[in-house]
Amino acid sequence: MSAESLTEGAWRPADDPDPRRTSVPQRLRFLEPLTCLALAVHALAIQVVADEGWASAINGAVAILVVLGVVGLVGWQGPASVTVRAAAILVLGYLLMALNDHVSGYFLLWYFVLAAVYPLVLPREIGRLVAVVVPITYLALLPLEAADGPAPVALVRAFSLALVAAFVHTAASAYRAAVADRDRALALLDTYVDATPVGLGFWDLDLRFRRLNDAMAALAGLPVKQHLGRAVTDIATSTPPLALNLHRVLMSGQPVGDVELTDGERAWTSSYFPVRLGGTVLGVGAVVIDVTDQRQAARALAHSATHDALTGLPNRALFSDRLEVALQQATRGGGVVAVLFCDVDRFKVINDSLGHAAGDDLLRAAAARLTGVVRAGDTVARLGGDEFAVLCQEVTDLEEAKAVGERLCGVLRDPIEVGDRIITSTMSVGVTICVAGEQDAADVLRDADVAMYQAKDAGRDRVAVFDARLRTSVSERFEFHGALRRAVDQGEITVAYQPVLALGEPGPDGEPSRPEVVGVEALARWHRPGHGDVSPAVFIPMAEDLGLIHALGEQVLRAACTAVRRWRDETGRPLTVAVNLSARQLAEAGCVDDVAAVLSDVGLPPTALQLEITESVLMVDLEHSLRQLGALRARGVRVAVDDFGTGYSSLAYLRDLPVDILKIDQSFTRRLPGDQEMLAFIVQLARAIGATTVVEGVETREQLDVVTRVGCDQAQGYYLSRPLSPDAAAEYLGATPCAVAR
Repeated sequence: MSAESLTEGAWRPADDPDPRRTSVPQRLRFLEPLTCLALAVHALAIQVVADEGWASAINGAVAILVVLGVVGLVGWQGPASVTVRAAAILVLGYLLMALNDHVSGYFLLWYFVLAAVYPLVLPREIGRLVAVVVPITYLALLPLEAADGPAPVALVRAFSLALVAAFVHTAASAYRAAVADRDRALALLDTYVDATPVGLGFWDLDLRFRRLNDAMAALAGLPVKQHLGRAVTDIATSTPPLALNLHRVLMSGQPVGDVELTDGERAWTSSYFPVRLGGTVLGVGAVVIDVTDQRQAARALAHSATHDALTGLPNRALFSDRLEVALQQATRGGGVVAVLFCDVDRFKVINDSLGHAAGDDLLRAAAARLTGVVRAGDTVARLGGDEFAVLCQEVTDLEEAKAVGERLCGVLRDPIEVGDRIITSTMSVGVTICVAGEQDAADVLRDADVAMYQAKDAGRDRVAVFDARLRTSVSERFEFHGALRRAVDQGEITVAYQPVLALGEPGPDGEPSRPEVVGVEALARWHRPGHGDVSPAVFIPMAEDLGLIHALGEQVLRAACTAVRRWRDETGRPLTVAVNLSARQLAEAGCVDDVAAVLSDVGLPPTALQLEITESVLMVDLEHSLRQLGALRARGVRVAVDDFGTGYSSLAYLRDLPVDILKIDQSFTRRLPGDQEMLAFIVQLARAIGATTVVEGVETREQLDVVTRVGCDQAQGYYLSRPLSPDAAAEYLGATPCAVAR
């Protein structure tokens, strides 16, 4: 970089690959054309003492020098122009001295001026020739006897000219080498300065940009060239603190650090300091660091620490924080705070059958729906897994909190699009009202959690309100979990069998014919030591939640198939066995192969097995259910829809379901004979799709007569037979076909 470049403030290396060739101080470039004008004045002065005949020659030389000098002053200052002016002085001096007049010796001064000045301003190669060309040109006057003196004197003068030119050329070369070394050092420094993400700048005493890098220029969003030479107030209009602190440092002479600059979403930290050379202040420097990404990362990290990454909802920590604040406010103001603990029912089934991506989609959809139905100011949080919580501040009473819970349950019942599938899901919600001043956040969440489990135990898809008496059930629940695990591991779950009888056509006298046993339904039973019998409605859902249903289902299926295989051999009857299939079992990819393996091990024909699945399980993921049930039927296994009529959407899909049997829910049987038309409709519907009907819950002779008259194919219930132990079932099957108690 040339010296004048530094003076003008450019922070860029010279374009010339070798600055030593052309590096000339700006002042010399300006003064060099004045040399021609000075020599022109010198020629005019000589004209005063010259003869008249010299006037035209001197005036011609003056005219040429004036033109060259003026043209140089107005801008013709490149290496070519300097060479032309040097050559003109050399030639004009030679011609004027060659006239050999008594004044011609005065023009010898021009050669000394040429030797003393032009090696400084000419290009390096041409400047070197001055020490040779000027003395030779002067010596060329000797034959003309115009060298202004004898030959020895002329030789001394020629030597002096060469010595002056050589000295000046050496000085110019040294200067150019120093400038080149400095430029290379600055260019290397500039390479690092421009590469650094830290903004660096220097302003002069008038606070004008003199040096800066790209990172500093990015502060105003303008290129470096548009900054140089301009006042900071003209550039930094978007960041006034920059100009303010530069002025502050300039006035006080003291550094200023850690000043934040902002422009929209961008942020920088800046420091300012006086730039001194010795004891003289040359200007002000600044260092600016873009911290936008760091700030955004810090905000993202803070957000991730308090929010769930999957749904974007507040997490457990933030929810507990807000709950604590709400409790404190309620204590001071006497308000009522409610917490609702929500758990997605059968989430593991969806996760296992469709994969974690589908499970994530379901959780995101659930989060969006829950957020959409709560009141303004309420907080919806994801506590983890498939658990959500809602904080309702300033509720009026328990009924309002329950109404929120009902909305939460209702909004999740609508089908949800997961990928390219439509699934249905439900939610169990536990509600608790906080007692201000008596509970902390952990206690409130625990109570709401307990209430949620009560909702699950009551059948899922409902709202349960916490009762203080339920607190004791928490430890009992954990004890129950452990007992159930042991029961499954140790084979304590037994199987009872309820006979299923075929209903004959009425005889000529209108009396129904005797039903005959065609099969049994296998029912899991658990007698918990010290506690008595546990209802399947309690321990089956719990086994699903604990991940025990696969082992339990396989035990029941194997035991039932083994028993029926033995009874078929003993009685010679083509008995069938109906076994319930849980949602989690159906969701398992290996379900079909597992069933086939049990049948093969036991030796039971696939046609003797009926797998029962409820409508609600079918609707969780209809497409997957159709695929799994179709594969089972392809193996020869018959498929039954259990508790038919209690669902809300199965009729729309009934014709597409691979179903062999419809088991009519006992809720229809209990309403007989009043619900006879509805029962008849279901029977006709089953016949339309080629399915067999089995009526559950027949408990009276009147009910049996009605279901026979409307054309039901099979029936089961206490009137026909209660569930029997394996030994009692064997005895029952060995009795006469008409085993109905009259």
